Amino acid sequence: MSAETSASVPVEGELRRNSIGLPGVLFQSITTMAPASAVAFSLSPALANTGITLPLASLLALVVCVFIALTIGSLAKHLPSAGSFFTYVSNALGVQLGWLTGWLFNLAYLLIVPFQLLVLGPTAESFVSQYFHVSLGWYTWVVIFAVVIFALTYFGVKISADAGVILGAIEIAVFVVLSIWLIATGGSNNTLEVFNPANSAVSGLGGFQGVFMGIVFVLLAFAGFESSASLAEEAQNPRRTVPRAILLAAIFVGLFYVLCSYAAVVGWGPAKIGTYGTDADPWGTMAQRVWGPFQIIVILTILNSALANANAGVNAATRVLYAMGRVGTLPRIFSHVNKQQVPDIAIFLSIAVALVCSLVPAFAYDPTTAFALLGTILILPIILVYLLTCVSVPVFYLRKHRAEFNVLRHVIVPVIPFIFLLFVLYYQFFPALPRLL
Repeated sequence: MSAETSASVPVEGELRRNSIGLPGVLFQSITTMAPASAVAFSLSPALANTGITLPLASLLALVVCVFIALTIGSLAKHLPSAGSFFTYVSNALGVQLGWLTGWLFNLAYLLIVPFQLLVLGPTAESFVSQYFHVSLGWYTWVVIFAVVIFALTYFGVKISADAGVILGAIEIAVFVVLSIWLIATGGSNNTLEVFNPANSAVSGLGGFQGVFMGIVFVLLAFAGFESSASLAEEAQNPRRTVPRAILLAAIFVGLFYVLCSYAAVVGWGPAKIGTYGTDADPWGTMAQRVWGPFQIIVILTILNSALANANAGVNAATRVLYAMGRVGTLPRIFSHVNKQQVPDIAIFLSIAVALVCSLVPAFAYDPTTAFALLGTILILPIILVYLLTCVSVPVFYLRKHRAEFNVLRHVIVPVIPFIFLLFVLYYQFFPALPRLL
C-alpha cells in the first residue's frame, strides 16, 4: 500500500491537497507538543525522580527525539500519507503490525484532546472565578472548549493550521521571555550541577536511574512532534515539507524545554526543588514573584497552549482514522469527508471520545488525578509507535529501496533511540530490579 501523490485539483471524497505550507505543518507538530502547557504541567511529575537534573533529562530527550525525527523522515519522504505511522509500518513490517501501530497511535492521539480539556476546564474556571467572580464549573468549560475545538477542525484544515501558527507562536514567546527573566534574576541559583546525573533524586546507576525514571514525563512533553506526518496529503511538497517540519519541531521545542526546565530549577531554587511538586501552579507562582499582577499572562498562555494542543491532536488522530477507513482496516465511514474536505465522521468521534474520557474520570476522581491517569496511558502507546518505526526503517529500505540503503542513516540512527527507549520502558515497570550496568 502506498500513498497517493499530491494533486493540485480538489477531488471529491479526498483530503484537500496543497492546503498548507511549512509554517502550518511545522506548527501542527509544535502545537501538538503544547510547549507551554507541557512546561507547566507535564514536566512537573518528572522532578520526583530527576530532582534538579530535569534540564539533563530534557537535553537527553531532545537528542533522542532528534534521532527519532530523522528516522521518521526517512519513511515520510517515500510514504507521504495521512496514515503516517500506520502506512510506514504496514509497508515495512506488514499490514498486521501496521494496523496495530495505527491503533496505538489513535489511542494516544484520541486521548490528547481529553488530556488537554482537563487543563482547559479547571484553569479556565479558576481564571474566571478569580478575575471575574463568576463560577460556571470546570465541566462547563470542558464542554465549551470541546465545541471550540470542533469548530476549529471541522471547517477546513487551513483554518485549523492558521490557528495553530498563531497560538503556538504566542505560547512560545511568553514562556521564553519568562524563562530568561527567571534565569537573569536567579543569581547564585544558576549552576551547571543540573547536568550532573549524580544530583538526581534517585541515586541508582550513578543517578541515571532517576533520569531514566523521570524522562518518561519529559517524553510526554515531546509527544506530538511527529504529528505533522498525518498532514502529508494536505501539505505542499510533502516529501520535503513533512520531514523538515518534524525535525525542526523536535529541535526548536526541545531547546525550549531545556531552557524552561533550567529556568524552573533556577527560579524555584535548587535547594527547595523538593517542594516544586506541592504547588498546583508553580509557574504562576514564579511569574507572580517576578512579574507581579502580570502573571495573568502566564495563565492565558497555558489556556492558549492547551487549546492549540487539542486542536492539533484532533487533526492528527482524524487523518489516521481517515486513512485506515480508506483502506478498510477500519469501517469505511471514517474515510468520509465533508464539503471542506476534512474527515468529518472521524472528527465527531474524536470530540465524543474527548468529552467522555475527560468528564468520566474527572467526576470519578478529580480533574488532577484524571489528568495524570490519561498522561500515563497515552505516552506508552507513543513510545511503542516510536519503537516500531525505528525497526521499520532498515527493513523498508532493504526491501524496497536497497539502492538508497545507508548503514549510518538507516541502521545506526534508528538503533540509538530504540535502545534508549527500551531503557526508559524498563525503568517504568522495573525500577527496583538490580542494576543493568
